[in-house]
Amino acid sequence: MYLQVILAGLLAFAAACELPEHMKRALPTKTVIKNVHIFDGNQFSAKTSSIVIVGGMISNAPALGATNIVDGAGGYLIPGLIDSHCHVTSCAYLTTMRQYGITTALDMGTYPYSAISSCKGHGVTDIRGSGAAATVNGTAISKIPATPSLLRTVSRKAQIISKFSSTPLGPDPTTVAAIVEAAHEAGKRVISHATTYADYSVAEGAEVDIPCHVPLDAPINASSIASLISNKSTVVPTLIMMQSIVNNTGAPPIVYTSAAEASVSNMHNGGVPILVGTDANTSPFVPANPPFGSSIHDELELLVAAGLPPAQAIQGATSLAATKFGLYDRGAIKAGFRADLALLSADPTTNIKNSRSIQKVWVDGVEADIA
Repeated sequence: MYLQVILAGLLAFAAACELPEHMKRALPTKTVIKNVHIFDGNQFSAKTSSIVIVGGMISNAPALGATNIVDGAGGYLIPGLIDSHCHVTSCAYLTTMRQYGITTALDMGTYPYSAISSCKGHGVTDIRGSGAAATVNGTAISKIPATPSLLRTVSRKAQIISKFSSTPLGPDPTTVAAIVEAAHEAGKRVISHATTYADYSVAEGAEVDIPCHVPLDAPINASSIASLISNKSTVVPTLIMMQSIVNNTGAPPIVYTSAAEASVSNMHNGGVPILVGTDANTSPFVPANPPFGSSIHDELELLVAAGLPPAQAIQGATSLAATKFGLYDRGAIKAGFRADLALLSADPTTNIKNSRSIQKVWVDGVEADIA
């Protein structure tokens, strides 16, 4: 009799909690990804488990009532990749990037800014950008068609970041320092374009937040590393771009290994945080065009070849990139974070080439068609 009363009470409670039909239709979809090893930011779980996605967010809700159940078949689930340096001049490139597990793209100098801001959409690789880079007349960047030819002030419309290009033509160190100060006053992080040792010295002196590229004329040494550490700087080496420049100009391979690769090795050993960026672009006015999407996996492999452990390279394309760019809603597989995810069939921490073994991708909870 007592059991019957309890059952009757539970049934009454369930009936009372039943939502009207119109409210049921308004509820976000619930997806369960089961039977996967989950990357915790350092390593994969030894045992397989499940995660729940409600709408576009990772949730701690129960799996019960899921409308979509995905069997990961013992695969490896990582946060969606972040390309910390690219140049998106067509919204179509975001679809390509998504196919390769890139769920966030950080554009480092597309003008006008509306060309990328118009690409935003639900389930599409999320794009953020700097707007036009600050430069001076006569530089290679200033000669690219549709780029402003005069020194640009820091754009307050740009999301997250501002960027300047450091070259022998300028801006001079005093101007660079003023750019950095103005950007910081506007609450922006500052990116620098620097491909020579002298350019790096200018960036270091101005306390740039994120120097981009690495020198091709000399390796970053202990003095520069000390400055980077003191400035709390994070570097985006774009090794695939630097290697491609060496290959395309016919320079001997030792130029890459002795300067670019050695710089990354030295910075890694010295404790400088390193992010993953490709400089993917299709411009005919630059010396190399790393392809959108696939080049992020090339970059991961080059970083590992330079001495980064595979797990740390993955951090540079996920949690570390999110933190350094202030994207606190992504980069990790945690409740309350965006459901930006990539399912791999093999473990990339044992072999970084396995980062290419992409089976499925989700952007903001939307599963992409990557067939």
